[in-house]
Amino acid sequence: MRPRVGRRNAFRSAAILLAGLSPLLAACGGLAAGSAGGSSVADTAWVATDASVTLPGVSLTPVDLTTRRGEAKIRVGSLPSAMAFTRHDTLLLAVSQGDDTLHAIDPATRKVTHSVAVGVEPDAVAVAPGGTGGRGIALVANLDSNSVTPVDLGTWRAGKAIPVGIEPVAIAVAVVPGGAATALVVDFGSNEVTPIALPSLRAGTPIAVGAGPQTIAIAPHEALVGDFGDHSLTPVSLPRLQTAAAVPLPVSPTDLVVTSAGTRAYVTGGDSVVPLTLAGLVVGAPIVLPDVAQGIALGAHDTMAWVALQGGSLVPVTLSSGVVGHPIRLGGHPSAVAIADS
Repeated sequence: MRPRVGRRNAFRSAAILLAGLSPLLAACGGLAAGSAGGSSVADTAWVATDASVTLPGVSLTPVDLTTRRGEAKIRVGSLPSAMAFTRHDTLLLAVSQGDDTLHAIDPATRKVTHSVAVGVEPDAVAVAPGGTGGRGIALVANLDSNSVTPVDLGTWRAGKAIPVGIEPVAIAVAVVPGGAATALVVDFGSNEVTPIALPSLRAGTPIAVGAGPQTIAIAPHEALVGDFGDHSLTPVSLPRLQTAAAVPLPVSPTDLVVTSAGTRAYVTGGDSVVPLTLAGLVVGAPIVLPDVAQGIALGAHDTMAWVALQGGSLVPVTLSSGVVGHPIRLGGHPSAVAIADS
C-alpha cells in the first residue's frame, strides 16, 4: 500500500493534519440521503473525497455522527485533499489540489464563503495565530511549489510564498506556553521538517527525520512525525526542535492524531489504527479495519475515532475497547476527515 493519490503525482500522497487547541496549538454511490444543516457542528464529520486523476472528486461530505448518515455534499474544487478548522470552529478550511485553491466553508450554513488561489497542488492546511482582527493565518503547504502560502483570514489575501523543502505534505502549528508559535512543515521528498517562525513567517534550518515523512501531530512536549518510508515515528522536541530516536511502528503511517489530554495518539496505516501511549512512546496492538485507512479524527471526549477508508467509507472505532463499527458508505476515495473541537 502507498499513500493516497495526488493530482500531478499519481500514487503519491499527502497527509492531513488536524491539530486542535491544547497546551499546544497545533485538518455519491451508496450515500444516505440527508438534509444540509441537519446536524450540529460538533456532531458532524467532514470527509474530503480525493480521487485519481481520471476520477477527481469535487466535494466535501458532512456526516451526521448521531444518525451515522451522510448529508448533502458541499461542492468546493477539484480534488479536495485536506481540511482544518479555524479558532472556535467558526470556519472549515479546505484545500483543493485540482484548482490550487483554499476554500472556507461556514459549517453552520454549509456555504462556501471565501476562495483564494494559493500555490501549485495544495496538500495541507493549518491555522496559526494572528491575522487581521485576530482571525488567524491559514498556512497552506503546496506540494508542487515546494512552498507554504500564508493567507490572512481577516482580509482573505494571500501573502508571499515561503520556500520550504521538497514536496511539503503536512503542516502543524505549535504554541509553547509563554513562547512564540512555530509552524512545522513535513517535506515528503526531502525527508525533513521545515520550521517557520511566527509571526515573522521566516523558514528556519530543516530538521532531518525518517524516510518519506507523511504526517505530523503536536503532543504536549514534542511534535510527532510519521515516516511512511521507514514505518516509524520521529519525535521532535518542543521548543528546541531536536529529534529523538525513531519509534518503530507496525504500519507505514498515513495520518496521526493526539488526544486533547495529550496522553495518547492514534496512527493510521495499512488496514489498521495503532494506539500509542505518549509517556514513553509505547506502541499498542493494532486495531484491524475493513479497508485501507487514509485519515483519522477524534469525536467528542476522545472516546471514538472516525477513520476515512480508501475504498469509500467512514468507519467508527470505540477506542476503549477497540471495537470497529459498521462502515458508513460514502463512495469515491475519501482521503481526510475533520471534526470540530466544540
